[in-house]
Amino acid sequence: MGEEELKSACLEMARITKWARKPFDAADIAALADRFYEVAKDQLSPELEIYLPLITRAVRCLGQVHAIPPMGDDTGWLYNMLRAVLEVATPNIGVSDENKQFLRDVRDGIDEVLSG
Repeated sequence: MGEEELKSACLEMARITKWARKPFDAADIAALADRFYEVAKDQLSPELEIYLPLITRAVRCLGQVHAIPPMGDDTGWLYNMLRAVLEVATPNIGVSDENKQFLRDVRDGIDEVLSG
């Protein structure tokens, strides 16, 4: 997966956040997709093992689960959500035993989704 796949995922996310607006404005959707792409691409961090394929998968998942029309043109939600899910996917700091329970909760939720 490369930049084109990430751009495609961002375009789909922009379509999802704009679907309630009629008539659809293709230029508006494309502009939002470009902004989403810049936010997503800025997460690239080889030293933390955050590469384009991982970012693309995260964008696709967030697009399906969290992108909704009330998000409008806001990109802050995408930045915050990406940072959170990428941190869980590629932790860059140790987690205390007390806080590992939350990671178990995340794993349990993921196991439930994957088994269904």
